[in-house]
Order: sequence, then C-alpha cells, then structure tokens
Amino acid sequence: MSTSLRRGLSFCTLGDRIVFLDLPADRYFGLSREAEDVFRRALAGHPISRTERDILVGARIIDPGDAPLSLAPCTAETPHRSAFDQMSNPLRRRDVAALAWRLLHARVSLRLRGLPATAATLARCKAAATRDGEAGAVTTRQALAAVARAQEACARMFGSHDLCLPYAIAAARSLHAAGIPADIVIAVGMPPFRAHAWVQWRDVLVNERLEIAAHYTPIAVL
Repeated sequence: MSTSLRRGLSFCTLGDRIVFLDLPADRYFGLSREAEDVFRRALAGHPISRTERDILVGARIIDPGDAPLSLAPCTAETPHRSAFDQMSNPLRRRDVAALAWRLLHARVSLRLRGLPATAATLARCKAAATRDGEAGAVTTRQALAAVARAQEACARMFGSHDLCLPYAIAAARSLHAAGIPADIVIAVGMPPFRAHAWVQWRDVLVNERLEIAAHYTPIAVL
C-alpha cells in the first residue's frame, strides 16, 4: 500500500515553486528549499532516504510510515468553453433570486463555519447530484447558461471583488440542485501570489471566462 499526501492537502507547481493548499486549515503555504528539493525528488519517483522522508513528515506533508510514496499534483480538466459565451437563454428573475440567496448563504457559511465545513457540505450535495443521475444534454446547457446569466446580474447588483469563492459555491449549489455534479476549481497564480475559484462542468467554465482562468493553475477541485 502506498502513502499519499496528508489528508486534506493538495498542491500544484507554480513557476519554479510548489504551492500547497491545506484545506482543513484553510491556508496556502510553500516549503523550505531543502524540503522542496526532497519533495521534488519524491514526486519524480526517485527513492528518498529515511532522513529525507522525516523532513517531509516534519513539514506536515506526509504522515509517518514506511509505505512507498505516491504523489501527484492537482488535476482538472482543461476548459475549452465558457458558459458566459453561450448565453442564449433569457435572463429569469427566479434564477437571479436563487443565486443571490445562495451567494448570501455561502458568505455566511464561510464566515461562521469556515471553508472546511462549507466544503464538506458541498461534497455531500455534489454526491447527491451524482447519485440522482445527470441531466440531459440540452437541460445541462440551459442550466449552465442560466447560472452564468444570473451571476452576471448578481455581479452588477452586488459587485464581484473578492467574491470569487462565494460565487463559485453559490453557482455550484445551483447546479447540484439541478442534478449536475459540477466542480469548484480553486486555482492560484503568481507573481504576486493570488487565488481564484470558479465552477466547471467537464470542459465548460460556468462562471468564468477562458482568458481569465488561463492565468491560474488549479490546486484543488471540490
């Protein structure tokens, strides 16, 4: 049996550095040069010594043990389309109201419960949407376009600065309710260091544009 990252941890390569997201602690971090060199060798499949392994344990990257390491960066399907560019449906007030309510709920949840608990609720909703079976192709396209339109309307009313994660949670919950188990992609970029989040269904960006997402590297998929 192999050993992977410590539970709740994910990472990506960003330029010449490796960036980690500790979801349970809701924080991003990097390693010392020594620990990163060891991690890179382990990531490439090279054997590391007990002393080097202890360096990764001390950095809280892996749990103690002797099992072989199996490490892989976050992967997300490469997007090829954006629902913002495929909005043929008329804007419906009920879609805007539903997204606005879910946006408020997401902001309250993040503030009072934090990201780990909010993410756990999202996972349950996504699993329920998966069990219910996917919506038909036409219905799915309509649902993606409806959420995209509603987000544009909400952004005009409430703004969008520093709200990418609450919007992503709200949009994902809307799609989960429609039986579409869409993903939330958390991504990072630098310099300077910055984080972003969007909703994605297969290769379609639901609430972001391709030219914006292209500046970020996925670090976690919820």
